[in-house]
Amino acid sequence: MLYSLRILIASLALCMSLPCILALYDKSGPVTLVTDKNFREVVLLTEQVVLMEFFAPWCGHCKNLAPEYKKVAENLKGLVKVAAIDCDDQSNRNICGAYDVKGFPTIKLFPSQAVPDKKNPGSFLKKPKDYNGPRTANEMVKFALSEIPSFVQPISNKNPTKKSLTIEEFLAKDNETMSKVILFTNKDKTTHLYKALSVEFHNRLLLGEVRQQESSIIEEFGIKKFPTLLAINKKTNEISEFTEKYNYENLSKYLNKYALPKNTSNEKRSEKKKEPKVELEPYNPEILDANSQAILDNECLSKPGLCIFTFLPLETEFEESIKEHESNIKILKNVKESLHEELGNSIYLRFLWFNSLESGSKKLLKDFKLADVFPVLMILNPNRKVYRPYLGPFDEENIKKFLKEVIKGKGKSFEYDFTITLETKRKKDEL
Repeated sequence: MLYSLRILIASLALCMSLPCILALYDKSGPVTLVTDKNFREVVLLTEQVVLMEFFAPWCGHCKNLAPEYKKVAENLKGLVKVAAIDCDDQSNRNICGAYDVKGFPTIKLFPSQAVPDKKNPGSFLKKPKDYNGPRTANEMVKFALSEIPSFVQPISNKNPTKKSLTIEEFLAKDNETMSKVILFTNKDKTTHLYKALSVEFHNRLLLGEVRQQESSIIEEFGIKKFPTLLAINKKTNEISEFTEKYNYENLSKYLNKYALPKNTSNEKRSEKKKEPKVELEPYNPEILDANSQAILDNECLSKPGLCIFTFLPLETEFEESIKEHESNIKILKNVKESLHEELGNSIYLRFLWFNSLESGSKKLLKDFKLADVFPVLMILNPNRKVYRPYLGPFDEENIKKFLKEVIKGKGKSFEYDFTITLETKRKKDEL
């Protein structure tokens, strides 16, 4: 009898929970449903700000919040990603536990940019911010909008600041790399819409902003009304004006015409076909030992493509160290060969390894703020001066997946502004 009663209670709970889930958020609705399978892609690999609700379908407060949260998603469409995850689902509990969710509903905001993890040097994370304000659509929208970062370049000839560029400097910046967009505005602050667009097109377009008081620039471009948005084609320098209604959907569609594609490998591939005089490099299956500055310069820094740096400890006097090193090199060779079979010479991948026990390698680890738990792997684009550390297990499947994501333009890379060198500065008393 007791067993039958338990079965009945469990069945009722299941029947009740399913409608609750559907009643809270529909898959086709404005709120993005997150699971353990898409959490990394939807939340961690995007530069878009993500407002996330951790809920349980049986929770009364969650049911009360749902209508307001749907309004939030509708109001923030295109500006902030509004998502929700069911913590009552067994497969999602690791995620909910990892973010210390102790009650429902819990609302957290995941920022656009990942930051270095102080507890784990060399690692990067997105540290969410708890929302503890009123559970009204208006207040939640205000909170989310305030967290959108800006990659808009201020342009000023009249009132220059440390962050601004003159119009001449802006037009000359990355002239052959990206097309440019200039918004002429009579507002005192950058709008949330333009900030959100700058996040979406970060590293694909140069977005600038000129305010109404910059009379000389306004006159130079013949601006008659505000706002006016102009796009400057990087190849032809032709200027075109956006003429439709200023909303996210229209502007995003317009800017995509001028932006670099998210998967830049296709563009690089087509450019190579247009230049038949350029001879393709022969495939080299080896993982180069970057034991000198000359090798680092000649095999990576002075050539096109992406460089994969792997830091491995090797003590040649110990047989165990040699065997472990050979095993790690074999993993890298297999990854390199597999990617070459898939991509051919559409993009150059230059694999180098560094002995992590050498002083030059230690300098690079420190410069890039990488962890000292080996093996350590990172991918570098020396032409764009950006890099991205690998944080997963050191095996063929995961390394290959990581490299393919970077090649496709997924995930966040980090800029660096120093010269990459193995040489350390000598102290005066050593000279």
